[in-house]
Amino acid sequence: SSGINAEYGGFGGRLKFLTIWGHFLQVGYYIFAALVDLHSMCRGSPCSKLKKARDWWFSTLVFPITFLVLILFWGLFHYDRELVFPKRLAGKFDPMYNHMVHSYIIFWALTEPLVTQISVPKKRSGLFFIGIFAVSYIVWSYIVFLKIGRWVYPILNILSDGQRILFILVSYVLLVCIFLATRAYQKKFGRVEVAAKKIQ
Repeated sequence: SSGINAEYGGFGGRLKFLTIWGHFLQVGYYIFAALVDLHSMCRGSPCSKLKKARDWWFSTLVFPITFLVLILFWGLFHYDRELVFPKRLAGKFDPMYNHMVHSYIIFWALTEPLVTQISVPKKRSGLFFIGIFAVSYIVWSYIVFLKIGRWVYPILNILSDGQRILFILVSYVLLVCIFLATRAYQKKFGRVEVAAKKIQ
């Protein structure tokens, strides 16, 4: 119990972790998408502004961040689990916990474009807001570091300042690549409205 409290309690709680940020993005998106559909049914026609917001939310944040969490977590876990999810925590959670929060989430992200007609926002605006999201989480992580005296993820605690900066930059480049790849996936396999020239 003390191990869990040390990792998940205290300043920031579970919001210290990118995984939880991703969960809020996903849950918030599906709630908002349901409300948009309900609004459209009540009106008899979709509201373009609400639909645009829904599509932007999914294409710019939900889809890319979900993939980033999957790749970073399992990549580090298989290299050395102590860098991201130490063994001392393994017995505190159900064995399926990691798969539920780091693996199965990708199914919904991959399925959504196949069943929902989603516009693809402009690449420039998508990259801009991804940058804002990344900077927001980095700043938040630094605030947590100042408050609790250590970085949330063990890997950041064993890296030098230069290595830590490089790791963050590589992670951001990976996020950008994922964003571009998910755009391609949506255009090729999804029920997509290619709206790069229409959505500002």
